Amino acid sequence: MSHARAVILIAGLCALAACASPPYSKSGTDREVAMADYQDCYSKGSLDHLTPESKASISASTRACMQARGYRADVSFPWW
Repeated sequence: MSHARAVILIAGLCALAACASPPYSKSGTDREVAMADYQDCYSKGSLDHLTPESKASISASTRACMQARGYRADVSFPWW
């Protein structure tokens, strides 16, 4: 395996690992709680999006819900 392929493989695996954690953080909160809050907010955002009168964006609704719970947008790498 060439060095370029190894670098691409490692970069891809790092990107996948970064996607395994929610894109929000809050001090004093562990990853499992943050993921549960994110899933709850995403579900609420999806329901809001599918409500015919609302036509809200899933991302905007999820972001507003997470901010209301005290989280801030952050990309975190679990090994750092």
